[in-house]
Amino acid sequence: MKLGDLALVRSGLVLSRKQAREPTGIRYPLLNLRSVNPDGSIAREQMDVFDASEKLPLEYISQIGDIIVRLSLPYTAVLIDEATAGAVVSSNFAIIRCGDKLLPEYLFWLINTPEVRKEIYENSSSNMLGAAKARYFTEFEIDLLPIADQRRISAMNLLAKREEHLLRQLVIEKERYYSFLIHTIYEETKRDKER
Repeated sequence: MKLGDLALVRSGLVLSRKQAREPTGIRYPLLNLRSVNPDGSIAREQMDVFDASEKLPLEYISQIGDIIVRLSLPYTAVLIDEATAGAVVSSNFAIIRCGDKLLPEYLFWLINTPEVRKEIYENSSSNMLGAAKARYFTEFEIDLLPIADQRRISAMNLLAKREEHLLRQLVIEKERYYSFLIHTIYEETKRDKER
């Protein structure tokens, strides 16, 4: 089955068409290439602010459950949640809004698999920039699993992502802890030597 039969697929906003020359007070967070991590997460601190010339149509604003796919390497898909909803999505991305037969969390997992990323790359390698087109995702063939199976795969993938995030945080905290400990021992040794 084609993804276009199961979801609404469109490209993001060409920013220059709606960018204000002077501040208008109509501001949105902007999902940019820097803010999309290769692991499928969004670094909110890397998002820019977009001053719009007018209120933007909702089709270009991220909504909970949207799948946003980077159209250039590494073709990362992100899942929009409460924290990242309400951002302008630029034309560097495709926006996919799933219908009721396809879970966004499942599609998020599927697009981020190495096999699908390789397929996207092979499809887009014919052009100079290696950029995929949003319409590619409309024609993308998908094996539609029953919703219960989609839920199981989604739950396991989201759990794995959460665990990876926590492990990365643990590594950072452990590095700080050992750095502090080593520095403390060094300072104590230095003081003892001076006595």
